[in-house]
Parts: sequence; structure tokens; C-alpha cells
Amino acid sequence: MQLQDLLITEQATVKEAIEQLERVRCKVVYVVKDKKLLASVSDGDVRRYILRAGDIECSISQIAYYSPRAFREYEREAWQELFQRTEMYSVPIVNLNEEIIGVVFKNGTFIKEHEKIGLPVVIMAGGKGTRLHPYTKILPKALIPIGELPISEHIIQRFLEYGCSQYYMIVNHKGAMIQSYFNNIDKAYDIRFIEEAEPLGTGGGLSLLKGSIEQDFILTNCDILIDADYSEIYRIHKKKHNFITMVLSEYEVQIPYGVVQIDQDNNYGGVTEKPVLHYLINTGVYLVNERVITEMPRDTVMDFPDIVENYRKSGEKIGCYVVKQSAYMDMGQFEELEKMKEKLHAQ
Repeated sequence: MQLQDLLITEQATVKEAIEQLERVRCKVVYVVKDKKLLASVSDGDVRRYILRAGDIECSISQIAYYSPRAFREYEREAWQELFQRTEMYSVPIVNLNEEIIGVVFKNGTFIKEHEKIGLPVVIMAGGKGTRLHPYTKILPKALIPIGELPISEHIIQRFLEYGCSQYYMIVNHKGAMIQSYFNNIDKAYDIRFIEEAEPLGTGGGLSLLKGSIEQDFILTNCDILIDADYSEIYRIHKKKHNFITMVLSEYEVQIPYGVVQIDQDNNYGGVTEKPVLHYLINTGVYLVNERVITEMPRDTVMDFPDIVENYRKSGEKIGCYVVKQSAYMDMGQFEELEKMKEKLHAQ
């Protein structure tokens, strides 16, 4: 059985849910939209609906339970305790973007899978990490530990789950230390180090990869993690024929004061107490067409957002993929570093 066998869309009918439950011989299937968990449909839900003389050609939204219990992968003790005290047959496992990544059953069976995309990954690791001083006066940003592993290894481990085995790390500040670390660990992937003679920004170093990458690739900063389904991001990237896809994160900011509105004559127009502002922010992760490398001028200082804007102006399609704020982890500041440790359950 595969994970996909246990998933169904909200557009399906009750009849189709019955057929799927019979086909997979399971008591529960899970309703998803763009891989995000919405609801569950159990054989009990179906029986109760039929006893009420419900129309099986209606949408499963008529019978689905929209508050299913879900767990993170590291919460093994919690789901085992739930199985012990209830008759629950299975529970879904979700990532921080609320996408279902697996299902665990009462008998201990755990179905987890990721679609393999196998793209090369470029990690920008040349920055000085000034926001993390004094740590980065000793260690390069890419080697700041999150639990037992440096941030860059956490990044690589995520992409490995999606079949990505070729990595290119562009280094400058303390680059020799980064190379020494990776050259002295056991690893199940290939990694090449691209040295910038001078800092070239967050995009200029891509010119040093000419002739190395001849397909779409993933570009990421070395200080952030996105806990999302990369196969889904790549599927959308290809489906929409994007030249570049920017991964964005929802972001909320609460103003800790009352915000006052006034008119052009400074007359009072009302106050909003502690409003919450909603934004979409750039995470620093991109799906990128290989032409960006071949067309990049050598030894040119350039940040990647400027590259994106240049291609947008030239008519190329720039798409966006939005993840939840909880799925975006940035270790660039001390308080965020601690939050990342908590989210990764890294002690």
C-alpha cells in the first residue's frame, strides 16, 4: 500500500470514498487539497450516512470529519498513547506546512513516502552571518549547530528525502572550515564546493556553476529550513511553466500599540488596537531554470531577487508557492535560532 492510496480529494463522492475504502481494505481515508490535510472519512462515517438514507452520489464533504487528529513525526509517544486508550485505527502524520507525509496504524505499520524529484541543490553559504555574532566570529553560518547537526546538514537531509543527491555549496567566508567539515563526515550524497574569490552576493556566485548544471535546480540560503513537500512545489513549478518559482511564507506582525487613523488635516478618524498585519515574505528558496546559470555574467556582484526582477521584466514567468508561517524556519537571529530548535525537536 502507498500513501496515495489513503488520500482522496474533497471533490470525490461518497460512492467513490466507499469504493476506495473497500479497495485499500482500511477503515479511514484522508481528504486533502494540494497535499494539505483537510479531513478524514471513516467506514463509520459512511455507515451512519447510509443509515440516514444519504445520497452516495453527493460530495464526501457531507460526511467528512474536518477536525482530524494529526501528529508530527517526532511525536511517537503521543500517538502510541492515543492508540492505547482509544479505538483509533490510524492517524495522519503532517509536516509544519500541514501537508500529510505519512499514516501510522494501530498495529505499528508506518507508511511514509516522498515523491522523488532528484534535482541538484545549490546552497549559498558565502555570507558572514553578522546577525549571529559572536557565534559566526568562530563558526561559519553554515556550521552553526541546530541540536546535533549543523544547519546545512539539516537542509541537505530534507532534500535527500526527495531524492536530491547532488549538492553545490558556494562558499567564501570561512569556506575552508565548511569544506573540512563535509570532507570528514560519512555522507550518502555528492557535494562540490564552489569558492568565490570575492563575495558576489546571493546570486552572482551562480556564474561559477557554468557547465555543471543543465536542468532545473533548487537554490537555497544556508540559514533557513522549509518543512514543506518539495515534490509538490516542483509539480506546481512544472505545471505552471514557471521560469523561477519563489517559495514565500505567510508572516504575521502584531503592532503592540493602538494604530490611529487621521485625515489630511490631522483630524482623528479612529483607532485600531494592536492590529495584526499579514504579509508574504521571501524565504530564500527558489526553483530555478538552468538558463539563469548559463546567462549569468561572470564575476558580477548580484543578489538573487535582482535576478528574479530582471527576468520578470524580460517577460519570463515568475511563480510563487506559499507555505505556512510555521513551516518557515530562519536561524538568522538568536530568538529565531531557538524557535528552530524547538520546531525540529533538536535538543
